[in-house]
Amino acid sequence: MRNTIPPALIALALALAWLAPVSLVAAGAATPVVATPGAATPRATPGASSGMQLISRGVGAYASSGNASLANDGTHNAYWRSSRLPATLAYDLSSVPEANRRRIYLVWYNDLTYGYDHALGGGPGYNNPGSYTIEANTAAGGSLPTTGWVTLESVAHNVLHSRDYLLPFAGYNWVRINASASDGSRGNRDIVLNLDVYDAGGGVTDGWLFAGDSITASGMGHNDLSVHAESFTNQVGALTGIYPPQQNAGMAGWSSGDMMSRLPGWLQSFHGRYVTLSLGTNDAAGVSVPGAFHDNMAALINQVLAAGKIPVVPTIPWSRDSTHARNIPPLNAQILKLYRAFPSVIHGPDLYAYLEANQGYISPDDVHPTEAGYAAIRTLWATVAAKSIYGLK
Repeated sequence: MRNTIPPALIALALALAWLAPVSLVAAGAATPVVATPGAATPRATPGASSGMQLISRGVGAYASSGNASLANDGTHNAYWRSSRLPATLAYDLSSVPEANRRRIYLVWYNDLTYGYDHALGGGPGYNNPGSYTIEANTAAGGSLPTTGWVTLESVAHNVLHSRDYLLPFAGYNWVRINASASDGSRGNRDIVLNLDVYDAGGGVTDGWLFAGDSITASGMGHNDLSVHAESFTNQVGALTGIYPPQQNAGMAGWSSGDMMSRLPGWLQSFHGRYVTLSLGTNDAAGVSVPGAFHDNMAALINQVLAAGKIPVVPTIPWSRDSTHARNIPPLNAQILKLYRAFPSVIHGPDLYAYLEANQGYISPDDVHPTEAGYAAIRTLWATVAAKSIYGLK
């Protein structure tokens, strides 16, 4: 369904939903939303992260084909698309003060491919970089150099729809991605992506990996959705002035058990700081064993902590389906136990309470949100991050 309420009013209403205890009438809600005291209390110190400065928006962008400026124009809803392979996209960072580009955090996103690892999900990769290098150049800014490129990273047989890199960059003025092959089974002959570069001279103090199931995969991408909900990055930026890099690691159909064997590998290639564990809907789809769900989630939390990163765990979303409706509350009780057992876990939004109070945001399949529901969830995540991590008062 299409939401006719202006996005700014939705963002304001959802931001107020974070303040506990408080009641409000949310956009499209028939009944007041009452925040659950303590249900989403963050464990991180407000303002604990100052984020990392996004330094690539609006800088000179050059591509072998296609409109390069769409890769860094400030909206993730538009993207650069090459017309052939090989394909290169280069940024001129010479206008950025040298002190802000001695070490950089580079991240690219391909939102046409569904599922973080489409090969595991059984779907194709659409125009996804398959084999590529990340390169730098010391040439002066203003004119795209044709020689002198130095390879900083080399990737082959990639199947992830976003990747990030922490790169030494002192002395360089240019950075580019140079793709030689597209990943996918649909005869792809081009590349589609957005690419952001951050100042990481003070270390990696930011960066999100939204690990989860289909609700994450469908809702936490970077496109604006049909209801014009901007990306998590831009929504946090509008609230705080900080634009955190964010990758969508949602995998349709996955349970907490499915994530167990794959998360360690993802954590090795993820250089950011925060990892969400948005799971439980598929655990509740059949015979549900709360103790097993607890143990799986505890193991996943420990994997994140062992990788030196910060876990963020929301409640499982409310569902109208009878099996889910029966099984989700006992699983959410296990999440409350995990909050107590792991004080370092940041509490994500209380998706159960919010969707129970806003049942119109659940689609006719009784489990997944509508487009407006996905937009609301994305804004809840942005508001929680702004409050619990980036110091929004």
